[in-house]
Amino acid sequence: MSAFIAAPDAPARRHRAPRAAFVLATAAVLAVLLTGCGQQDGSAPEDGRPPGGGASGSGSATAPATPAPPGADSRIDVGVAHFASAVGGAPEVRRVIRDRRELAAFADRFGARGAKIEADAADTDFSTRVLVGWSSTTGCAQWPSAALHHAGRGALAVLPGPHPAPPPECFAPYHTVAVFTVPRERLPENPHFTR
Repeated sequence: MSAFIAAPDAPARRHRAPRAAFVLATAAVLAVLLTGCGQQDGSAPEDGRPPGGGASGSGSATAPATPAPPGADSRIDVGVAHFASAVGGAPEVRRVIRDRRELAAFADRFGARGAKIEADAADTDFSTRVLVGWSSTTGCAQWPSAALHHAGRGALAVLPGPHPAPPPECFAPYHTVAVFTVPRERLPENPHFTR
């Protein structure tokens, strides 16, 4: 009689394992998708600095631990030569661009999108201005604009323009690429970037 009772349970056990594996795999995929929004990809920016700090392309100073918060009068850019905020990956790069060669090197890091960056900044007068290139993951918020501020002690901070709150659900983070136009006299000596 015990053999008769065991037989019906055997097929049920056989189907539980694949069902449990499917449920676990589905839960893992959803967890990754739902927690990925707003998180950095963990990779270092292409200039070798850890994300959010370190030296710019022009110096070796590191960002202060807590730079002064930028005020309304701390904005140093006079406009944006290029701005894009879209879903999709891009390298995190922060550079002071002092000539056309450095502009080409910055743009090359973005592959096919680099041609638009160079075209948008083509009329820059490098005798009186520099460009500041900044690229970063901005989480689930799509930035419509950004401004470059001097946050004190040579620290440069990029702040988003007003934008709506990010949606409650997000499946892919936004990445912003901005190239700011800055009069040479407004750029701090030995600039470095904050997050």
